[in-house]
Amino acid sequence: MEQSNLIKLISNYGSKLWSMISVFIFIPLYIKFLGSENYGLIGFYALLLGIISFADSGMSSAVIKEFSQESNSNYKYTVFCNLEKIYLFVCILICTIIFFSTGFIVDHWISSKGIPRNELIFNVRLIGIGVTTQLISSLYFGALFALNNQVRSNLIQLLWSFSRSALVFVLFVLFSKSIEIYFFWQILCNILYVLVLRYFVVKKLKEQNENQVLKIEFSSLPKHITSYIGGMVFIAIISAINIQADKLVTSSMFDLGTFGFYNIASSLAQLPAILAAPVIAFAFPLFSKFSSADSIENDEKNLNVFSKVFYLINIMVVIIAVAVFFYAKEILLLWTKNTIPDLIFPAITFDVKVLIIGSLFLSLQFPLYYLLLSKGKTKYTIYQGIVQVCIGIPLLYYCSKRYGLYGIPIPWLTINLLAFIYLFIIVSKYYLNFATISFYQKIFISPIIITLVVNILMYFCYKQFTINFIPFVAIASVLSLISSIVFYNFQNNYNLLSFKHIYNFPHE
Repeated sequence: MEQSNLIKLISNYGSKLWSMISVFIFIPLYIKFLGSENYGLIGFYALLLGIISFADSGMSSAVIKEFSQESNSNYKYTVFCNLEKIYLFVCILICTIIFFSTGFIVDHWISSKGIPRNELIFNVRLIGIGVTTQLISSLYFGALFALNNQVRSNLIQLLWSFSRSALVFVLFVLFSKSIEIYFFWQILCNILYVLVLRYFVVKKLKEQNENQVLKIEFSSLPKHITSYIGGMVFIAIISAINIQADKLVTSSMFDLGTFGFYNIASSLAQLPAILAAPVIAFAFPLFSKFSSADSIENDEKNLNVFSKVFYLINIMVVIIAVAVFFYAKEILLLWTKNTIPDLIFPAITFDVKVLIIGSLFLSLQFPLYYLLLSKGKTKYTIYQGIVQVCIGIPLLYYCSKRYGLYGIPIPWLTINLLAFIYLFIIVSKYYLNFATISFYQKIFISPIIITLVVNILMYFCYKQFTINFIPFVAIASVLSLISSIVFYNFQNNYNLLSFKHIYNFPHE
């Protein structure tokens, strides 16, 4: 079981590691091949995808939740087909709305100095098709993932991610350095990705049904699933607003070039979430399984999974967040090859530092949020979302008007810090009842203090020499990781060099 868990975690990190690496490799190349304004359109693609993600409305998490529990293949296939019909209808509706709203979007949302209006309209329509075909893939990926086919689903996702981000440069060389080619390629990759995922989902369900014909048992979704999705609708809308609000403001207040550079800062700040996502993707089916029936044994297993997941996420995201915070200027200079104008470079550097800390607290919310989700408890997240909008949007308006680029990321940090505190209190008080002081000392605070001390010392050494910063980052990261694990083992009376307990989760 240990090996199985480790293999799953490693496979989960395959595609995410590529996502992290591709961000650093390809963003400078996109700017070089297409220019900063066209890269701003790529940033707008990501922004629009984030906004319309509310359309998922919990359907992908619903299929993971249902597929993770004990039920027959025909039931799972029926749930899958019903969710698929709803998802397809919603995606077609959104694509149609975007298609006929492009004139309004271009006139009131996107500011460009060098791209003609008719070209912008055409590109936004391509973006609409691209984001909706990519959105629907989350349903099929979640289904395949929850069918205990994590290695295959991650491999397919890795191939898709590599194809859409790397192979497009072959088209740039063979045909032309055109943003239209980029968007056509995204659409083609997304469609093929969806078809491949769906094929393997149905194939896996047939295998579990002993290769017999799958049957649809009911024509509409059970009430508990529709109730779950209904609770998720509001959460999804609020989350889309909160997560994308800073980019919405930046894209409307500044030209595409400046928005593109802010998007670089935002992409860099996503590293903690990228590192945390594979761990929580592995843990969510376990949360769902152990939450399906109330018992002392299942509660203990959930607490075990939660503690390990929180610790694993904490040590990773703290290391990356602290490293980026200390070396934000150096990373941006190395990464963008001095393409960011001197006039806005200090603001972009400041934004990276604020955004990365906000993303740290966002990542630490993942175990809390998904534990509540596995129990069907959406009301807390709804309350959280309402408060975040009420605080975050006015604060964003004030900060952006008063401080410009410097003020835009401040609300992101504020709302994620408050959300983490709120969810931590709810989970610890009502659902896990863990020893909070012990949790603070052993799992939460210790890795943060150790990582800060190590990085402060290494940053001081870096400032004394005129050599490259990368060795200092690498040494500080490795020392922080080893020191955190050794200290954790010391606190819990484990062998100081032991590490298997970190990924040794309860049996599924």
